[in-house]
Amino acid sequence: MTGRPLASGRIGTAAALRAKALGMDVIFYDPYKPDGYDKALGVRRIESFDEFLAQAYVLSCHCPLTPETHHIMSAATIEKMPRGSYLINTARGNIVDVTAIPAAIASGRLSGAGLDVLPHEPPPADHPLIVAWRNPKHPAYNRVILNAHNAFYSVEGLRDMRVKGAQACLRALTNQPLRNVVN
Repeated sequence: MTGRPLASGRIGTAAALRAKALGMDVIFYDPYKPDGYDKALGVRRIESFDEFLAQAYVLSCHCPLTPETHHIMSAATIEKMPRGSYLINTARGNIVDVTAIPAAIASGRLSGAGLDVLPHEPPPADHPLIVAWRNPKHPAYNRVILNAHNAFYSVEGLRDMRVKGAQACLRALTNQPLRNVVN
């Protein structure tokens, strides 16, 4: 089996290392990552997005939502993946056009999908994924995992948020450089 992160930031790197530990052949596509990253981690870089898609049996998205990545995984790009592939999105909801997933599963292009995030949460009851997810006669039934976007929610995660929040306040109050500034 082959695992494929879509980008190679902190979370994509962590996913790649776990996939590699499971014996997966890990490649990545990230046009903005400097050379040498693949060698440092022992993974393979793919230079072309189409070539990347053609090899993606398990594609795990780990990229920011930008105009460039909005619906980067669409019906057209999913169609370029090998038959029987899996698509995982734990990044941002609009990276994947989720309305394309039920048809991709029905056609056999995808064997399944795991989604930790949707474009609108909570999704409306008539959302195509929810309809397929609830209908035992739909080919996507039991082939889509929908999870609330709350991987942080654990005793450790909540403690970490409190500690890092307090540390950030201390750094600001003592005129030290702030870490992980988003805006």
